[in-house]
Amino acid sequence: MERVGLTMDIDKEAFAVALKTWRLRNGLTQAEAGKKWGLSRYTIMRAESGKNITWETAYRMFARLSEELRKEGQE
Repeated sequence: MERVGLTMDIDKEAFAVALKTWRLRNGLTQAEAGKKWGLSRYTIMRAESGKNITWETAYRMFARLSEELRKEGQE
């Protein structure tokens, strides 16, 4: 992830796969994942489809996903 001015360049496809894999492994719907993270189902859907989301949202989602994966690694 690289921030360039007010944009952030991320590997959308890799993030989409990681997000969806985590969500399915935890048995969450897009709506449940969104609620857990304070986002809409629509935002989760866009991220999992590799579509554009704001850099602020991408950053928040990346931080939350990293936190969730770190917790899984400790179990």
